[in-house]
Amino acid sequence: MKIDIVIKACVPILILASAIVLVPLLQLQFFDAMPGDVGDARLNNYFLENVYQFFFGKSDSLWHLPFFYPFPFVLGFSDNLFGSAPAYILARSLGAASDTAFQVWFLIGYLVNFWAAYYALRKLGASSLAASVGALIFAFALPTTAYVDHAQLHYRFGIPLAVVFFIEFLNKKNWKAFVIAGAWLVWQFYAGVYMGFFTALLLVAMLVTYLVYEKFKCARTMKSVLYEFVVNWGALPSQNKLQHLLSLAILSGLGILLFYPYLQVSHLYGATRDWIEISSMLPRLQSYFLSDRSLFWSNRDAAIFAGIPMRHEHQMFLGMIPLVLTLLGLFWGNRTKNGTTYTLMAWTLGLTIILTLYVGGYSLWYFLHKLPLASAIRVMARVELALLFPIAYLAAIGIDNIRARFVWGAKLVGVFILPVLLLEMSMTSMSTSPKEIWRLRVSQADQLVPADLPKDAIIFMAQRKGPIFSADELDAMWVALNRGVNTLNGHSGFLPRGYSRKFSNDCSELSNRIVTYLNFSKTPDPESAYQEIVLRTIPIGFDNCEQYLRGIPSTSYADRAYSQDEIVNLSYKITPLYDGADISGVYVIITNTADFPFSAGSKTGNPLRLSWRFFDSEGIPLSGWDTRKNLPMDIPGKDKLTVLLPLSIPPNAVTLQVSMVQEKIFWAHNVGIEPALLSLK
Repeated sequence: MKIDIVIKACVPILILASAIVLVPLLQLQFFDAMPGDVGDARLNNYFLENVYQFFFGKSDSLWHLPFFYPFPFVLGFSDNLFGSAPAYILARSLGAASDTAFQVWFLIGYLVNFWAAYYALRKLGASSLAASVGALIFAFALPTTAYVDHAQLHYRFGIPLAVVFFIEFLNKKNWKAFVIAGAWLVWQFYAGVYMGFFTALLLVAMLVTYLVYEKFKCARTMKSVLYEFVVNWGALPSQNKLQHLLSLAILSGLGILLFYPYLQVSHLYGATRDWIEISSMLPRLQSYFLSDRSLFWSNRDAAIFAGIPMRHEHQMFLGMIPLVLTLLGLFWGNRTKNGTTYTLMAWTLGLTIILTLYVGGYSLWYFLHKLPLASAIRVMARVELALLFPIAYLAAIGIDNIRARFVWGAKLVGVFILPVLLLEMSMTSMSTSPKEIWRLRVSQADQLVPADLPKDAIIFMAQRKGPIFSADELDAMWVALNRGVNTLNGHSGFLPRGYSRKFSNDCSELSNRIVTYLNFSKTPDPESAYQEIVLRTIPIGFDNCEQYLRGIPSTSYADRAYSQDEIVNLSYKITPLYDGADISGVYVIITNTADFPFSAGSKTGNPLRLSWRFFDSEGIPLSGWDTRKNLPMDIPGKDKLTVLLPLSIPPNAVTLQVSMVQEKIFWAHNVGIEPALLSLK
């Protein structure tokens, strides 16, 4: 008897251990590779590292982080990860480097997700084996691997725990269970806003399901349904009522504490998502069968998936084994055996899918997307990660019914279903990046920064050639965090309005970012504020920053078009910018011989802009004058303006030609200003 108990206890441990090895550890080459790329994955690592540094007094704030300086509440541009940070802090406290601690944090996420789902499924009546299979699906199903790039979605332990206690509250009118469900909901919000929102969505769908079911299926009035909750509350001892009210007040306070910065971001920055953006990432019917990273089920050329926008966000296929088990659970599940729990789970799953489904240009979510919290959630396809718990519950029903209905059911589960399920989950291509690259990027960036930085220094690093532009911004963010200084660089889920995502080594972006902040803050003395910031700023990897360090560049808007006689006062020449032996861009030096400046902008829609094209060896243009570059500031009178043009040079180009256009009026080369030429060979 004791041996049987031990064997049963070992079942979930063995299943979890097998999955940990077969899915994350092998994909990550144990600890040689990092989960995710050098972009968003490192951003989440950065957030966790800031929490760790704040915990030990090395960072000044949890919300006003030292990137996008000096903008406030910049953590509110993304998830905060506070609720999962203890795992990271523990790893760092035990001596792990920041990237290794991130790997440990990532692996612990699988553990807590699995055990939370296992506990919840056992509490809902599943056998140990069925709960293990359900927990396996919740923690390791194909969508969890597809979303590895978005590590902020990884910790989902609050979903099964909030759901199971909310079900207990609905079924038994147990107010203590309601408080516990609320606690797990709040913790899930602290672990990740997206998953917290989806948890709340499931609970609301479950409440609606319960009320509708009780009213129509059980032929009860809504008043009588609600009255039961009131009666149970009234029957509680006064001490219990006080404890519950105090607990709910604390949870509400914690919720306000978390969401106040996000509300500030929404108010200060107008950080909401429009319907066009949201609708592109609402689940389609095809999304539930799409799994590009699966070695079994990927079919990138299938016509059925061709029209899905933002395809990488629609990787929602469960896998064949979880799908079959879920369908069996739906078929075999019934209220007689499982009470209202089956109805709540099945209809919550169905209702959530219906609410978020996008079909033929229409979705019921349109009527909900403007609600206060929903307006900030743009990728609704990620709801699949929350739906994995109702799916896990139905799959557990399927497993228990297989074992109960067939003599060979237990053997089928152990010999076929479990091995194939593990195989299906492991045969995926997880997004990873070499750990050494993470370290090398920051090390190389740090070497570009002066060794002795003043405590009030602000660094601003040029973007280098890399896999994605955000990687360069993150390099600077990590250098600044490690050095204890601020940076104008930044990357997150939202950018301050006016920032350029790509700027290469164009120093005009330094001025642009400072001026963007001054406009945002409505500083009464912008010139002094500009000088105060720019004097502390150390540009790194830029050339020709002098014109932006003198003071606020003038960027006026002309209220008329310039005449041909005025334009002929301009001339320009080209100086190449080299990256090793290759030309990576050019500086266009515009000389103005007139006594007056030329405005960078135009109130009439006729701004002056640079344009360029390439010629082949036979002097044939490789394109028209299709390119454009805005002037970063006014061209001063009797002075010069240097403008950087980052180039993508065609392989057969031998000559670069640069001209200027006054939009909708004339080209400079048509009114007497010769284009500037540069030989590329």
